Amino acid sequence: MTTPSDSTLPLILCVDDEASILKSLQRLFISKDVQLLLAESGAKALELMQNHRVNVIITDMRMPNMTGAEFLAKAAVIQPDAYRILMTGYADLASTVSAINLGKIHRYVQKPWDNQELQTVVEEGLALYHLLRQNKQLTAKVAAQNKQLKELNSSLEETVQKRTEQLKQTLLKFKSLASERQKDEAATLEVLYNIIVSYPPLSGELARKISATCEYLANALKLPSDQVNTITKAGLFSEIGKIALPPKIAETAYTDLHNRERRMFNEHPLHAEEILLPALHLSEMSLIIANQLERFNGGGEPAQKAGADIPLGSRILAIARDFWLHVEGRYDGNKMTMTEAFDAIQLHQGSYYDPAIVKALSVLVASEEVDIANKARRGLEVSALKPGMKLKQNLYNLKHILLLPQEHVLTQASLDKLWKYQLKHKEQLLVEVETTPDEKR
Repeated sequence: MTTPSDSTLPLILCVDDEASILKSLQRLFISKDVQLLLAESGAKALELMQNHRVNVIITDMRMPNMTGAEFLAKAAVIQPDAYRILMTGYADLASTVSAINLGKIHRYVQKPWDNQELQTVVEEGLALYHLLRQNKQLTAKVAAQNKQLKELNSSLEETVQKRTEQLKQTLLKFKSLASERQKDEAATLEVLYNIIVSYPPLSGELARKISATCEYLANALKLPSDQVNTITKAGLFSEIGKIALPPKIAETAYTDLHNRERRMFNEHPLHAEEILLPALHLSEMSLIIANQLERFNGGGEPAQKAGADIPLGSRILAIARDFWLHVEGRYDGNKMTMTEAFDAIQLHQGSYYDPAIVKALSVLVASEEVDIANKARRGLEVSALKPGMKLKQNLYNLKHILLLPQEHVLTQASLDKLWKYQLKHKEQLLVEVETTPDEKR
């Protein structure tokens, strides 16, 4: 580590109101080829950013006068290219949603942090920052080259061909950058899922069951793949608005709630809509979640829409959600078999639920695919994994917390992380990976 005097080294800004935390971060990066700026408040950090170009920001969520979310929102205006990392504890899960929306964070790290994980996150942030800066330089270069192309004589065919090739290479870099941004959006969804899992009244397993059933029903109705994907995600995050409810209301069976409590409960789709509002790329998913309590006969919440006026995804979600709430006993406190749960749904077809979707559910209940979450665990042990393998499915632990996302390409670093996780938690992981053509034969 050096002081902020060597402009050739990347600069990391650490913000925390506790001096001991700043010293811990300083020790963590002292052997790295980076520069560190330390600030004990958001105001001091913003002052430093006026005079220094920062590559990566690491900030605590809970700070007096200015929270980490508020600081990151201002930092994003001053230096939008800086990679923003938020550190927070279990008690801050609800406020983390605010940080995602307001502070536009790139990554979320839970306290107490794992040193190797934090160093890996910072390395990823430095790589993305370098890509963003390189892209801006390339954009300026392309603009200059385009101007030159317009001024060149049409007879300079060879020169034009060279410039065209350069433009193609630039386009490839743009596509690469777009891919990185998509990964950031995926990371945001992963954070939201882990918030659901970490909030005791909610259940990651239930969320995955609802999501998988939404996917089946959407496919049964022969919807386009992009619509299926949106409805599937809506099922996974259908209960995210419940983090704004008092825990007692969020965890109590619906029929056991009193009138005032039911009114509060029925507002959770609107809370979800508010949480997701700044994420424009999730607007279709947000619309589905916001209308999930509408009833087919027009007697639902919040706008009393009926029939086809209710988004199709919301009609699918309502059936998938209530089916599993009956099975898990979260609807009226009585656990049901899948057949009994379907009968309860069928009893209200045409009133609560769309009959066409109820019919599709009947086919699912008659098959083995309905027991999605209880399928036998399968996959390779960690010892059989190799760098370069790609995950076929999301990797969850036994508590249904997401460890690695689908399509993640394994590296030596991620394999080491899985080994350490198994040793620390005494839990054997089984990982499904995509097979190559040779392996299939």
